[in-house]
Amino acid sequence: MELVAIGLSILALAAAAVTALKIRKLEFCPEVVCGDVILPRAGLTPPGARLLLPLHFCNAGHAGGVVEWVALRVTPETDADRPLLLSPVADVDMQRFIQERRRLSEDLEPFTGFTLDARRSLSKFVLFDVAERPRAAPLSLRSGRYYFELFVKASNAAQPRLERCFHHTLEAKHLADYRDDLAVYLIDYQITLPGVRRALADSEWMPRTSPAQSSAH
Repeated sequence: MELVAIGLSILALAAAAVTALKIRKLEFCPEVVCGDVILPRAGLTPPGARLLLPLHFCNAGHAGGVVEWVALRVTPETDADRPLLLSPVADVDMQRFIQERRRLSEDLEPFTGFTLDARRSLSKFVLFDVAERPRAAPLSLRSGRYYFELFVKASNAAQPRLERCFHHTLEAKHLADYRDDLAVYLIDYQITLPGVRRALADSEWMPRTSPAQSSAH
């Protein structure tokens, strides 16, 4: 009898898990894939660095919803007790960004919440700057490792949720290029979803590689 009771308990637990999974699939289930960071050419931008992130939003559920806002927390390894909170300040048109030689235009579109329909995905290129400017100190970059945490607030949750964590190391060459008014690309090679890579490649945000460089790899 004990074995029968255990068997029935296992079946009930499995049925509950399947039901919960089906209910979840009927809900709004947003996710975001990210990890790459672009430092646009400085040009006439305000003091301090601003970060441009390619973000790929996916909705695995069968109901639509709204991605209300995102935020980025940046923590230097050398100053781990003083993380910086960055807020989204613009939704960047990547084609225009490339046409203007990877320099940000002055008339940027502000970032706003957006609808994500059921079983759909959407790529956005979001510019982040230090929250509460000009009271807060601007983002000052130095050589070393930086940790990034992306938070998303969606209409299916009462509180923002930590979606992704990743890190990059800024080298002296990166900083020299940035001071020379060149765009700097920090690529996260841990992103392995082929579909995401193809979607981002279609937008041609990555710097082109010459045939000689391609053959070298």
